[in-house]
Amino acid sequence: MKIKRLTANVYEVPLGMVNAFIIEDDGLILVDTGAPGSAGKILAAIGEIGRGPEDIQHILLTHAHPDHAGSVAELKQLTQAKVWMHPAEFPHLQNGFSPKPPQPVFSSFLNKMLYRLFVRNAPGEIPAATADELMEDGDWLPLAGGMHVAHIPGHSPGQVAFFMPGQKNVLFAADAADNMFGLSYSCFYEDLAEAQHSLERLATFDFDVACFGHGRSMLKDAAERFRKRFIPVHPATPAQWPAVETEAMVRMHEPEEKI
Repeated sequence: MKIKRLTANVYEVPLGMVNAFIIEDDGLILVDTGAPGSAGKILAAIGEIGRGPEDIQHILLTHAHPDHAGSVAELKQLTQAKVWMHPAEFPHLQNGFSPKPPQPVFSSFLNKMLYRLFVRNAPGEIPAATADELMEDGDWLPLAGGMHVAHIPGHSPGQVAFFMPGQKNVLFAADAADNMFGLSYSCFYEDLAEAQHSLERLATFDFDVACFGHGRSMLKDAAERFRKRFIPVHPATPAQWPAVETEAMVRMHEPEEKI
């Protein structure tokens, strides 16, 4: 497995059908942990950049689905890293089980087939773990110079994205969308209206690079591609895809005072 450098301090760690990401700060920040059994692959990947388990100081979970939080318990034990997540997802991690939506919603026939093939019968159990810090919408994390937390429900109730300003602004979009067959909607949603609202909100951020839980990272013109794909062109939109109340797009900066 080859770790892929995306920016000066961001790396993509491919874990089969899902991705994790490494951010270099004073130590290392891991975004998501893959399915159960992925810890060895992640530690091997950071070894490729000359780092060891002790360098992982923080684990940021976008949500508690097994393919994103499945190895957090093992990695926390191996690294003593601090785990961050949204409070709506915390009970799933603590209980070691992430339920599937009773009535998943699909944006296309292809996504419905992908769900049936890869998700519907996949186990929901993960090794139980606990979180050290809970994140809310609008928080600035005191990591990597400041990381903005955006609560983006729709795929799961407590899913979050991370916006990291820098020489290149980076968005960690989680499973709000994917880039497996081009930029598109996620395999499934629990709430389609919430999902579209979340995507339109993300499209108002000014980011150069977009990182996805599934599919290749987008390294150029990412925000513009989000806007073209997810913000409706016509003012009249179907009721199930309400337009978000957007302001003029503003490039976000770090908070005036460091946290």
